[in-house]
Amino acid sequence: MGINYGTLSNEILRPPEAVGLIKDLGFDRAKIFSADSSIIRAFANSGVKLSVMVANQQIPEIASSQSSADAWVKKNVAAYYPKTAIDSVLVGNEILSDSSIRESTWPKLVPAMEKIQSALEKFELAGSIKVSTPLASDALGNSYPPSAGSFKSDIAESIIQPLLEFLSRTNSFYCGNVYPYFAWAGNPGEIPLDYALFGSQQEVVRDGSLSYTNLFDAMVDATISAIEKLGFGSLDFAVCETGWPSKGDGSQPGATVSNAARYNNRLIAKTLRAQGTPKKRGYFPTYIFALFNENLKNGAVTERNFGVTYPNGELVYALDIAGGERDTHDDTGSSGGGNGTESPPGGENGGDGNGSTGRKEWCVANSDASQAPLQAALDYACSSGGDCTAIQPNQPCFFPETMVSRASYAFSSYYSKMKSSGGTCDFNQAAHVTQTDPSYGSCVYPSPA
Repeated sequence: MGINYGTLSNEILRPPEAVGLIKDLGFDRAKIFSADSSIIRAFANSGVKLSVMVANQQIPEIASSQSSADAWVKKNVAAYYPKTAIDSVLVGNEILSDSSIRESTWPKLVPAMEKIQSALEKFELAGSIKVSTPLASDALGNSYPPSAGSFKSDIAESIIQPLLEFLSRTNSFYCGNVYPYFAWAGNPGEIPLDYALFGSQQEVVRDGSLSYTNLFDAMVDATISAIEKLGFGSLDFAVCETGWPSKGDGSQPGATVSNAARYNNRLIAKTLRAQGTPKKRGYFPTYIFALFNENLKNGAVTERNFGVTYPNGELVYALDIAGGERDTHDDTGSSGGGNGTESPPGGENGGDGNGSTGRKEWCVANSDASQAPLQAALDYACSSGGDCTAIQPNQPCFFPETMVSRASYAFSSYYSKMKSSGGTCDFNQAAHVTQTDPSYGSCVYPSPA
């Protein structure tokens, strides 16, 4: 999991403290919106992979001058690598969303990326560091149903096609910013809130043979469909920004602490299961937006309240980077109208009046467990009480075909049957209990009664 580290606040932690916070929270990737030397230095020897950014206003100059690109890479990348584990250079930020630079900058995007790539090659860094650019979902002209996803006609051939050719040729990745919150807030009467918050366990959208239980998957797959239509379906994909605001005003419904906690904790659990989407199975890097609430950002109240922490590093809500879900109630009143988002007594977070939380739990594999012990634990679970029929070929839980996913099903099956007689969720420290349902599509993971 990654985190976006923005600095538009007048009361923010110093870079070394911010890096320490990122590590304490458990993130192993970070993305910054600049090439600030004090921040890049702070990541040295941290073990956190870092993505740095070329500013939008620098794109025209770099596009027109290889020497400018060389100087930028020398100053902002080569000077710090490998002590700082820079793994990507992002050229600009959502430039295709800014119509004011349509003439001056849009046509220069891919040429600037080409020159940054050449500079990395000159410094013998191209084998370790990729070049990409973050694009928002508004680059799409069509997005529903997901299979109909396509890029806007005015950029598809002139900009996106050359961009995808560059990314493919350099073995890089498409960097997409995906925000279900904005899609839901723009049409709350038509889009169920649970669908936007990863809370629905049933199919909400059917698109041909694919079934969607959450809006995030549908939005990602719409972009992937658009990429496929231009002939680059095998291109790697990363979600470079996604998140949910914890505060809004009366015109911004659903921006609550509890909804932000639900979205990001469920996102973490989903990502660490390497589940992928109905169209693109498996793991892809995902970066939460953002580390801090940023009080100097312009725009609506929500824009200043996407952080998982306040600028002093205090958590806005509990965040479970281990992949187990923690839903945090919004008891502060800091919402823009919850639209029924808080759980009633006895509901998702309520008790049953008898001292029980009423919540199910599953036993899932640790994402960092090594393959050999995981296989041994899976074999044990299947032979000692677990029913592993569903993870066999042509069965509903065979995909995604990853060891972690199959082991999680086996562990959950064993735990559901054996917990009452003393069975545990340990498997030589290869598993943990979660209250986030790992089920997907027609694959339903067992849970103790």
